[in-house]
Amino acid sequence: MHKKRHTKQTGEQDINGYWAILYEDPEDGTFNIEFPDHPNIVTYGQDREHAVEMAHEALNATLETEFDRNLLLPTPTRRPSKKKGQEVVFVRLSPDIRTAFLLRSWRESAGLNQSEVARRMGISTQAYQRMERPGRSNLTVGTLDRIATAIGKKLFIEAV
Repeated sequence: MHKKRHTKQTGEQDINGYWAILYEDPEDGTFNIEFPDHPNIVTYGQDREHAVEMAHEALNATLETEFDRNLLLPTPTRRPSKKKGQEVVFVRLSPDIRTAFLLRSWRESAGLNQSEVARRMGISTQAYQRMERPGRSNLTVGTLDRIATAIGKKLFIEAV
């Protein structure tokens, strides 16, 4: 069921993060976090700050694994409504996870494989594969611009 949810999406993806629901467990006083868009990710912390830190780690580790399995990100739902005793928090994707999914999304929406992008950039396929993997490279703006050009896009950087 989890895989089907991820593989039905098409088109480009630029997702910053996901909403999570934080609540205190009345039995042991820990703070639990659940992701409505990722029901398989549940974590906790000794206090609120620790729980949010653990949620960031759990979300990004799971998404890195899903990237390796060639799955797409689920489209984020709207901010969930909170119930009594709950807090809704936004957990951001790590930049390397977000960039990896975004590059793959650009490439696939252009109908290109990694070898074709590498050839257009004048680099080896293996070098491009490292660029598209989370945690394997620290891409410069110049490199991102070269990738965008090879895929037929223009790179714009915006701070919001």
